[in-house]
Amino acid sequence: MKLFEWLAIPITLALLLLALAAPLIVVYLFLRLTAEAFYQVGFSYWHALLMVFGSFVGSSVNIPLHAGIITSYPPIFIEAAGLLSPAFDHSFAAPFHPIVLVVNLGGCIIPIVVSLAILVRCGVSTKRAVLGTLIVAAITYQMAMPVANLGILLPVYVAPTLAAFCGLLLARRLQAAPALAYISGTMGTLLGADIFNLLTPGVLAELAPPAASAEMAGRPLVLSIGGAGVFDGIFLTGIIAVLLAAFVVHYFHRSGKIGSKSCISR
Repeated sequence: MKLFEWLAIPITLALLLLALAAPLIVVYLFLRLTAEAFYQVGFSYWHALLMVFGSFVGSSVNIPLHAGIITSYPPIFIEAAGLLSPAFDHSFAAPFHPIVLVVNLGGCIIPIVVSLAILVRCGVSTKRAVLGTLIVAAITYQMAMPVANLGILLPVYVAPTLAAFCGLLLARRLQAAPALAYISGTMGTLLGADIFNLLTPGVLAELAPPAASAEMAGRPLVLSIGGAGVFDGIFLTGIIAVLLAAFVVHYFHRSGKIGSKSCISR
């Protein structure tokens, strides 16, 4: 009995330390994987770390996309919708709970800048990048669902898997697949799940129904494109897509089925 009591103390301390260290270990592994993803698309590890910390810091920065609070669709939007589809339902123009539309720095602006940098650094075909982006955008647009007071919901595996598939399918050299996957994933999800949905008649009324006034206590609902809370997942989509594509590339590389180096080894 005494032996058990003596052993219980160090075991308890070890479990306590492990519980305290677990969050730090998870954060460290996440940072390492994220930095590795940026490295795979052509950035040095120092630049990769800069991208990671820039994205985290930028995730708390929201840039207003429209000056003031939005309470209804602008007349020009309704007129344009009528010209594109004369038989459209005018009921979508009904007023909705006031919203503030912003763009997130870490989840939207930085991924766009990184995608443009990849096009230059890795020599990725612009046509193939656009094609991959449109494929991801079309499918994520169809699968994304607007949920009142919550945002645009999309299964977490859809966009990264699509992006990795597009990168592997469209890349002229298999080693360039991770770079193409990043562009397809981030830009495709941004367009399909976020922007295209915002421009779809009736979606804003679904996201912010008039009944939300009681729950929000008169406060406007903030819709952050690329940011956490409403439109999220852009940053993680690019990272996961790169890692999935890189895993396949490394598998074939070890098998001796591909040879030459590319931007993946920079």
